[in-house]
Amino acid sequence: MMSLNHYWITFYFLALFGLLGCQQVQKPEVKGSGPLAVVMERGTAVAEYHAPLERWRATHKKALSSGDFSERECILCHHPQQSCNRCHGYTGAKEVNIPEASLYWPTQERERR
Repeated sequence: MMSLNHYWITFYFLALFGLLGCQQVQKPEVKGSGPLAVVMERGTAVAEYHAPLERWRATHKKALSSGDFSERECILCHHPQQSCNRCHGYTGAKEVNIPEASLYWPTQERERR
């Protein structure tokens, strides 16, 4: 059998491994940096109903489900891959997938051509 000291040493190594193995993931931020930065196209005016932004983040699902807006209307101002889906992926919400978005927002492949 292992002595009590061996159990403590094992516990400390597991705790140390657990603490060092965890990383803090930066949440998506408007005008932030990194892979989760929410990109808003330059010159896009912030609509009055989006102000304040924190309230809009919490209530936009309700506005969509009540029919005040549709996802198709959202893509007129928002690029789904650069704004909507970065937050949705972070929170585990359903991604916005509107086929017509490619008409408004070119993909990176089309921009390279």
